[in-house]
Amino acid sequence: MTLILLQVIIQSIASTLYWIGLYVGIRVLPGEKSRRLRWIVGSAAVLVVWLVAVMLLAANDVFRIDAPRIPVALLTTLAAGYLLLFSRTFRAIVGGIPQHWLIGIQTFRILGGVLLLRYFQGELSGVFAIPAGVGDVLTGLFAPLVAYWWVAGKPYARTAAIAWNLFGMADLVNAGVLGALTGGGGGGIVFPIVLIPTYAVPRAFLVHSYSLIGLLRKTSRHFAPAEIAALGDRDGADVIEGKIRSVVEDITLRPAERQPAPPGRSGQSRPRPALT
Repeated sequence: MTLILLQVIIQSIASTLYWIGLYVGIRVLPGEKSRRLRWIVGSAAVLVVWLVAVMLLAANDVFRIDAPRIPVALLTTLAAGYLLLFSRTFRAIVGGIPQHWLIGIQTFRILGGVLLLRYFQGELSGVFAIPAGVGDVLTGLFAPLVAYWWVAGKPYARTAAIAWNLFGMADLVNAGVLGALTGGGGGGIVFPIVLIPTYAVPRAFLVHSYSLIGLLRKTSRHFAPAEIAALGDRDGADVIEGKIRSVVEDITLRPAERQPAPPGRSGQSRPRPALT
């Protein structure tokens, strides 16, 4: 019962933090306020329904180890997450989420150390638990450090963030393959542990993907320390929000929809009259 409550609390807190990131991205969407409100309410509803549905299915033993339902649930979630990228609005939302948030949120991966604990208790085989647990812990430990490098504007921050994302994604793939081959490390995958491969793993993989896309396309921008400090006052926050909004508009708007050129043909200003 304690493990069930712990998993429910952890996944609920993690989902709330992920939604806060989405909220930040939605808040800088161009357009009417009603449009942003629909996305805010809709995204919250989808995340709640997703979490509750997975929990109910897992509690009713739908994801049995003798049926291929865990990989189906995992792959279906990933497919839905990637299909959303075909939406210009969703791409704009992801582009508006601060890169350090996408990185830092993965600190939760430290909790993968529970696999190592179960290994030392003799409940899981080392073939699965050691690489999966160590990979999760390393990803979680380095998440705040890489996020700090990004915020601080270190020259190696982008390279480090790309390498960290690739490592985190490789760890999830490795854990998934080993889990499938060993039947959950020899200990079986039952509720509430089954929430990890059916809910937490695809969610973490998608966040890695969204972060990596922003890094590779260079749509994630740095802010100077003075700009970040300005977030503490309202005027400074408005300036930062305006800059993020301009980046989002560059991602989403077609050339014809962007700011019109100055008066005159070909974007050139009108000539001044000659002085007499």
